[in-house]
Amino acid sequence: MRNLIFEEIDKYNPVKKFNVFKGRPEPLEFDSMIPGKNIEQKSDSQFSSFKQWNLSIFVCVVIFVYFIFLGRAINLQIVNNSKYATLALENKTRKSVIIPERGVIYDKNEQVLARNKPSFALELNLSFCSTRFICEQILERVGAIISVKLNKEKILSEIDSGKSSVIIAQGLKKEEILEVESNLYQLPGISVAVYPVRSYEHGDVFSHVLGYVGLDDESIQPKIVGKSGVEESYDEILSGIPGSIITKVDSTGRNFVVVAKEDALPGRNIITFLDVKLQVKAYELLKKAVDEDKDTTGGVIVAQDPQTGGILALVSYPAFDPNKLVEGLSQEEFNLLQEDASYPFFNRAISAAYAPGSTFKMVTASAALSEGTITPNTTIFDPGYLQIGTYIFRNWKLDGHGEVNLKRALQVSNDTYFYTVGGGYGDVKGVGIELLSAWAEKFGFGYITGIDIPGEVEGFMPDGAGREWYLGDTYITSIGQGDVLATPLQVNNMTSYFGNGGYIMKPRVVKEIQGVQDFETEILYQSLISKKDIETIREGLKMAVEPGGTGYPLFDFSTRHPGIELAGKTGTSEYIDGKGEDKTHAWFTVFGPYEEAEIALTVFLEGGGSGSDDAAPIAKELLDVWFEK
Repeated sequence: MRNLIFEEIDKYNPVKKFNVFKGRPEPLEFDSMIPGKNIEQKSDSQFSSFKQWNLSIFVCVVIFVYFIFLGRAINLQIVNNSKYATLALENKTRKSVIIPERGVIYDKNEQVLARNKPSFALELNLSFCSTRFICEQILERVGAIISVKLNKEKILSEIDSGKSSVIIAQGLKKEEILEVESNLYQLPGISVAVYPVRSYEHGDVFSHVLGYVGLDDESIQPKIVGKSGVEESYDEILSGIPGSIITKVDSTGRNFVVVAKEDALPGRNIITFLDVKLQVKAYELLKKAVDEDKDTTGGVIVAQDPQTGGILALVSYPAFDPNKLVEGLSQEEFNLLQEDASYPFFNRAISAAYAPGSTFKMVTASAALSEGTITPNTTIFDPGYLQIGTYIFRNWKLDGHGEVNLKRALQVSNDTYFYTVGGGYGDVKGVGIELLSAWAEKFGFGYITGIDIPGEVEGFMPDGAGREWYLGDTYITSIGQGDVLATPLQVNNMTSYFGNGGYIMKPRVVKEIQGVQDFETEILYQSLISKKDIETIREGLKMAVEPGGTGYPLFDFSTRHPGIELAGKTGTSEYIDGKGEDKTHAWFTVFGPYEEAEIALTVFLEGGGSGSDDAAPIAKELLDVWFEK
């Protein structure tokens, strides 16, 4: 049976026999499978044709590739010869920017405030950062050598910026530079550079008025620019014109031959109106006042020449050390400064506006005299308050000052008098909020002064529009409370007006570009009120710093400085702090000498108590310094 099955299988097997039991095939007989007697000749013919066809294809491919290479060669050697020659040259050379010496900044007596000093830095040629990984490896090696912490994320973000190179570290020690140079063979793209860096002679003291400099994040090439203050406003004058240097480099990016060099042109020097001695003393006094009183969160001192508007001192505290910013802070350190609850970067002198308190009474007095609401002799009885219906508006002295005229009202800072002349009461009509607002604007309230440093705000002067306005709103506006807000500079500019006899000057920090240009003084407004009315108000301000006035710390000033008389105004403005607690700001503004004023000075303490007790004593010490010269 089994043999029968295999016989049947063999009938359909093209291979004639397969010995199942022996496990190997028998020799194949192809003649028995393919009909025809000339099978070997036919197979040779087909194989020959196949070889010829393959050869033809191979020849075509070779010719095609040849023409591709020929076209590429023509493109490189003829069409784009100059382009690729330039690229080849650039692969062998490096063009670096020479940062120019920045102009020096001086005070009015040509004492240096900001100068330059050489600083070692490391520069990374970004052409060596073909990938993020390679760049990270280079930075890791550099970071292991130097003590300066690299801002790796910022550096890595520059890879695709289009810049040719970036400064990755500056302010390095000589020992670190020597270590880097000895390891340049394993630091591709790294080169050592010497840059002029800014040095601020007095650190924090001038930080808000001079500002600081830093690398321009938007520039393709390394460039130092002013970031705030005078450095920013006069950047184009101070910065100079960059130069360039082309050097041959080896495969690791190290320079070894100078091919060409174009020297940088230094920036222009600047002379300011600032007085070093006054500024330093102002900073010391302000720092002490703020640091020693937990309720005082900040402060400002502004001094200017009433005749020119020139800024003699401008201090905002807390402050910052611009030298640390120039030397380079990590992003973490910079963020900590920015997030500091004391706001050290915030220039309170021009960028913050506060209720001016009783210093604003100079505006109310000017408006009342000019509009004919009162005369210098108009007398008002003060029982210590005004009552409108169920509302009571109190004088700061609860039992009142009795009969007062304008001069006396300025001397003792009587609130009841200014409620009356501002809003009206009894037989006195009052100026009214619209006219009061218009007069305040003439004195510069609600507008920037135009000082030549950035960051100034307008403040705010209400005119009764925009909300329901009540008589009580006019009363409190008349004494510098409520919605009216002013910067310390605006208050000082108003004081200068009475110091110079009737001119609102444009404040200016910079006096001249050394050897090139003197800046002329600029009058913003003049003849706002009559000379007679100006003198009436001046006399009231003079009485305020004499016995019987609110400026008691200066009562003996003319005794200690014979022949020098002053005139000033205290101010204490109320506000509610972030915790909902009632607090007060302290103001004192003063000018002198009385006849020909050479200084107008304003002291402001944020949350600092009262003008008489806290701000005036600081002004006294500063004026002692000024008039001892």
